[in-house]
Amino acid sequence: MAYLLLILVLAVLVYVGWRITRAAANRPRTRVIGPDDDPDFLRRINPRDDQPRS
Repeated sequence: MAYLLLILVLAVLVYVGWRITRAAANRPRTRVIGPDDDPDFLRRINPRDDQPRS
């Protein structure tokens, strides 16, 4: 009887760990905004009154 209880507890732990792993893998990633995604940054490094390069 003790072995059956032990196997049941181990099976539950494996199942819970598997579900947590799957939930973490499906979680949406946070988006990192880089300099090329920030219009204010682009305006600061490229003012409008600059002459275009030829």
